[in-house]
Amino acid sequence: MPRIVLPSSDGGFDSFSCTISTPAEASASHIIHDLPTIVLILPIFAASVLFHPIFADRQLRRFNLVTFDTRGHADTEAKVDANYGRELLADDVLKITEKLNISGFHIAGIATGGSVALQVAVYAPDRVRSVFVVSPAPQVEPQEVMQGRQEIADCWIRGHQTNPTEIDEVAAEDGIYGALQFMYNNVIETPLLKALISYGVDKVRKTWTGENAHLIQLITVQFFLNQHPFDVSSLERIRAPVLLVHCSEDIVYPRRHAEAMLGLLHNAKLLMTNALLYEFVMSSCDTSKLPPPPKIVESPFLGELAQHGLVGGGG
Repeated sequence: MPRIVLPSSDGGFDSFSCTISTPAEASASHIIHDLPTIVLILPIFAASVLFHPIFADRQLRRFNLVTFDTRGHADTEAKVDANYGRELLADDVLKITEKLNISGFHIAGIATGGSVALQVAVYAPDRVRSVFVVSPAPQVEPQEVMQGRQEIADCWIRGHQTNPTEIDEVAAEDGIYGALQFMYNNVIETPLLKALISYGVDKVRKTWTGENAHLIQLITVQFFLNQHPFDVSSLERIRAPVLLVHCSEDIVYPRRHAEAMLGLLHNAKLLMTNALLYEFVMSSCDTSKLPPPPKIVESPFLGELAQHGLVGGGG
């Protein structure tokens, strides 16, 4: 999987862990330029393996698929400071796609990743072909959600106040449990979900520990304090069709937030359509050069998830 190195604000360099799949390759070094490209943006707490079901989908693998671990997550090594927010993450997306020589692309994001997708479309309306947002985040994070995020961060930091060999496991586990509630609600644990949780817990125990335990405060709390609401004039810059999808089991962002964003987008006179990701991208691109769905596809994340208990690659 390629690593994208970009100049950092402190004069150093940021290294992003990226994943690219094409119809022919599960782990490619570059896209196929004649095909549409979907760039997938993660929510807070998540690593790229979250998109395993998408990268293993035969229909979606007719396209180029691209994602990356965001700052402070999993295998990306990039500076995170008190200014980190939606705008900086959107800038990361544009710089990474430029580095990969991706001129135009479809973009999809979950929760906060969806807000970032909209910000990318605002910043680069000439490059974004469509925007697919799952469980849209609200304009302003609700107070009760911010309280929950702060409690998770406090538990995690309290558990790592000393050093990695003297972790308060009770406090740390409270933080992990809270984060899992935010991400997965009370979904029945499938083999895939168990592997994703095992992988994620393993990564945060390595990444947000010792002197880096404070990263959870910057990434899961300060990120939202830095967020400015979209206004109609900025959303009017978007030239691509936008689809909002509400997840009925989402306890963090209930349906009213999706409806509020829908109203804002209608005020900005953006096109809305009712389709899932595949049909949505198909309706927004030139399909004349698309290959048929591969007979067999393998997710680039299968090996890592297998190490965390996933058998056979299924859900």
